[in-house]
Amino acid sequence: MGTAGTFHQGSRDIVRLVWARRLGLPDLAFADDGARLLGCRDDAEELVAVVLFGQLAIAGPTELVEAAADCAPEDLVSGRALLRLAGHGAHGLRTAVLGFADDLPLEQPDVEPEVSRGTPEAIELEMRCPPDDVSSAGLTRREHRFTLMLPDGPAACAAYGEEGGLLADLSVLVAPAYRGRGLGRLVASIAAHEALADGLVVQVAVPSHTTAALRLVDSLGIAPAGQLASIRLGPRTP
Repeated sequence: MGTAGTFHQGSRDIVRLVWARRLGLPDLAFADDGARLLGCRDDAEELVAVVLFGQLAIAGPTELVEAAADCAPEDLVSGRALLRLAGHGAHGLRTAVLGFADDLPLEQPDVEPEVSRGTPEAIELEMRCPPDDVSSAGLTRREHRFTLMLPDGPAACAAYGEEGGLLADLSVLVAPAYRGRGLGRLVASIAAHEALADGLVVQVAVPSHTTAALRLVDSLGIAPAGQLASIRLGPRTP
């Protein structure tokens, strides 16, 4: 495990604010009272369950949110309850561990790495990786990309997109031939420190089943602080 990063109370409030807005809740909905939060939007295309600093929030169409209100938190964030409630036509289940940091230890590589911030290099890296990994990382959906270049081309990329002008949602993709060498951690550290320098709080949403990604986040010093599950809803009859 790497040296731990930091996460202060003020940063927790920033995270709560961004997530409240994302879920259609009042800005100050998340609080230390632990009350279960329900965000009802009948035009929602997703059903989402989030446990954030120990507090559960559910967002989606009113009928589904009310049905989910009595479900156990572990059933919701595992995705089991969401699948059961969403019914026919639901797809794209996503489960993730959430982590945050407002300061991180600085990586000092022995040799200055060559890093590209261009889009073509990130796309070339995606072509070297399995489609499921590419979809999960979502590099091209994020505005800021940092691709580690080796003599034979791109080896790893970390990218972040800004959420609410306050959070940097960070993801990492490493070419299969270069996994297990610490390159993902190196490029993630570079991207994270760029985000921190811009005054953003770093957020990671790591797929729950990816042990290697969870280890990478731990090595950066980012501690788990929540869980997320979401599912895309099928067409609904009026």
